[in-house]
Amino acid sequence: MLDNDQLLHLLNRHSSSGVSGAMLGEVLGVSRVTVQKRIQALVDNGLPIKAVPGVGYMLPEGVSILNEQDLRANLNVAQVSDISVLQNVGSTNSYLLGRAIHQSLGSLCVTESQAAGRGRRGNDWQSKPYRNVMMSLSWGFSRWPETITGLGLAVALVVCEHLREQFEVDVHIKWPNDLLVNDRKLAGVLIDVAGEASSACNVVIGLGLNVHQPDWSTDGAYEWQDLAGLGVQCDRNVLIAGLTDKLVSMLQDFERDGFSPLMRRWHALSTFSERRIKVIGGDGINEGVMAGVDSMGALLLRGDDEQIHRFTDSNVSVRLV
Repeated sequence: MLDNDQLLHLLNRHSSSGVSGAMLGEVLGVSRVTVQKRIQALVDNGLPIKAVPGVGYMLPEGVSILNEQDLRANLNVAQVSDISVLQNVGSTNSYLLGRAIHQSLGSLCVTESQAAGRGRRGNDWQSKPYRNVMMSLSWGFSRWPETITGLGLAVALVVCEHLREQFEVDVHIKWPNDLLVNDRKLAGVLIDVAGEASSACNVVIGLGLNVHQPDWSTDGAYEWQDLAGLGVQCDRNVLIAGLTDKLVSMLQDFERDGFSPLMRRWHALSTFSERRIKVIGGDGINEGVMAGVDSMGALLLRGDDEQIHRFTDSNVSVRLV
């Protein structure tokens, strides 16, 4: 039986020169017809394979296939004990959420496509297969984190700083943990927790990041942005490994120190800092100027009466006035 991983590895290895169906069949020990059927199935699933006459099958420039070997080769941390690379899954967060708790160790799940990707407030996360980053990292905490909201802010900060450092893109954070470029959404974070509130738990960090999203949905409150539209080309394996390194380092510090040491860095990258906003949800609509966040990650709103109002529920909606 033809293994998709083997076929994808060969396509990736010959992405610039192309590879014929006959050669693929010979290497994989199957007929050319079998290769053609499996190639068509991958195309139907969203992988943009090109059939070039006289050359063979090619992947377009900028398309990189996720694989465990390249991920491990680019990881610098030893605390990620397990890596799952999937072609399809309902949700990477759900895939990891039921795992056994291993304190101070992580598990990484990445996928090429999701059937039920989730965002905050029950929203769907839409992503073109084989083009973007859909990843989850689980981490075993010895005790329930003091602030889940603050952890989400810390994740967004780490991702934001990494993208700015690696690609020199002007990314900012929208409270609590969306990443925007020129008020267009580049990435989003979702935090799930499994375990007892008084003991060890698994925290699962889900990240959706638009690398190359050619077909845009007009649904949602924000326009979308991808790295390709900012002139960035990258290998997703390298990108995911780099993000995982930064997240693991942050998680080790966060369990000990919480969000407080990160407050100033987060505030410096807040897209709504000192701008007039409205917070929708909870007890209605509140307007004022965003005055930053506190040590628990709560949003601080300075009202027209100069009083500071504190919002901890990350499911409220925050908009510019």
